[in-house]
Amino acid sequence: MTAQYFLPLSTYPDSSSGLIISNAVAFAGHYRATLHACALRVGIPHIPNAWSSLLLDTPKMIEHAETLSRDRAETLIAAATNLAANAKVELSSRTVKTTLPLLHETAATEARFFDLAILECVADVPDTRIVAEAVLFGSGRPAVILPNKTLAGPIDHLVIAWDGSRAAARAVSDANPFIHKAKRVSVLSLTGEKPVPETTGAHLAEILVSTGVNASATVARFTSSSIGQSIQQTALELSADMLVMGGFGHSRLRDFVLGGATDGVLEKPLLPVLMSH
Repeated sequence: MTAQYFLPLSTYPDSSSGLIISNAVAFAGHYRATLHACALRVGIPHIPNAWSSLLLDTPKMIEHAETLSRDRAETLIAAATNLAANAKVELSSRTVKTTLPLLHETAATEARFFDLAILECVADVPDTRIVAEAVLFGSGRPAVILPNKTLAGPIDHLVIAWDGSRAAARAVSDANPFIHKAKRVSVLSLTGEKPVPETTGAHLAEILVSTGVNASATVARFTSSSIGQSIQQTALELSADMLVMGGFGHSRLRDFVLGGATDGVLEKPLLPVLMSH
């Protein structure tokens, strides 16, 4: 069965980068997946005349914003189409019109139809993180968050950040296709951040080995000020091509409060991270 990957493309106020498109095409190509690119075109609600008369040329500003969003959608879809054709990756594309307040919710809703979403988080483009959070916690699907750099190749060495939690277990299940195609899997347990039984990582590695996976357990000490950065740095020291981890967050009134590891990864992904909530 062919995997179906979803790529949301923002057009306003910030535009998705060409890099996320080329990386998504390459990633889909490595796993012979179909890539579904969806440009999120923004419509701006028109302000009643009584209000717009108090503002400076509001109709023209709205027209400019909507035209910019439309043009960016066409450019991004064209780029995805060309890159996929050159890489011989099957691509479907569409443009969905939404309003600015519903942009992130629309991305999460669209992601529910596919096996996983491919997302970018760029530190100086806040909207990329907002979209990532919305998809991760609102779609019910796993997300692969890609760093803002060119990807080198397939996922040969996969590291699982394991603490025995429900979110970690869900992430391992969602990462099953990648786990079984990797040449090597390391089950990483960090000590010093919260109590983690020493044997839990070894037990998961044993289970994976019994299914034919070349897996082993490793334990490292949490030393960084950020658990998310510490996990990623340790994974890179192990020469990981991808990190698998659970995404944790909970609602507090109307705000969404992220767990430390999740927040650290979304703040600055250093390698491809498959995250599941």
